[in-house]
Amino acid sequence: MTFSPIKVLVFGQETLINHFMFVKGRFDLLQWIGMRVIFALSLLGVSAASAFAGFLPLDPGVSLDAFQFNSNDGYNQGRGVWFQANNSFTLNGAGFFTGFSTDDAFTQTLWASDSTASDLHISNLGSFTINNPTAGDLYNNGLFAAPVNIVAGNFYYLEVTSTSEFDTTFFYNWDGPSVNLGDVTIFDGGMGGDLGNTVAPALILDIEAVPEPASMAVLGLGALALLRRKKKA
Repeated sequence: MTFSPIKVLVFGQETLINHFMFVKGRFDLLQWIGMRVIFALSLLGVSAASAFAGFLPLDPGVSLDAFQFNSNDGYNQGRGVWFQANNSFTLNGAGFFTGFSTDDAFTQTLWASDSTASDLHISNLGSFTINNPTAGDLYNNGLFAAPVNIVAGNFYYLEVTSTSEFDTTFFYNWDGPSVNLGDVTIFDGGMGGDLGNTVAPALILDIEAVPEPASMAVLGLGALALLRRKKKA
């Protein structure tokens, strides 16, 4: 009994399947195609797996303006930005932009919050204090005691508290609407746990990229299929 080669198109590549592939149970067409589908998906998964890595300013896309000179301007009550995570990632730390003197000090805290902003301070997820910042109009960044795992879909509030009178205080003149920044969507700026104000402080996230669990699973399946194929060869 003879078989004529069959031409199969898989992901744009023509492949001839001859009679040797069918005899003695050496080849299962569905398995052969399935392995290639899984492998292709794993390659796609690699490209979509990682979130942004680096410093992500919580910038609503409006100008950052100088508001007060030699003033605390509400930071003794705490000022922050309320946001939702669009992706899961690891947050190493954060930063704060204003006009610093070397003797200023501030504490930056990440809080878990609810989806309605009725409670911006559900639980303290991480914080750090900078006692001697670099002087000037710039970001001063710090690291949490331990990296924080940010979960897609959850809401957070990044807050700065200080009793210092800064050389200059800078704010975004922004009271919504929400702005999608990729990994997060920012909704509003707050003061004293209340979002009823019209400005937001200039804050920044220090993000470490991590693969999404689903993409890792697909990648694992692709690798498994390749190993199985090598063993059969």
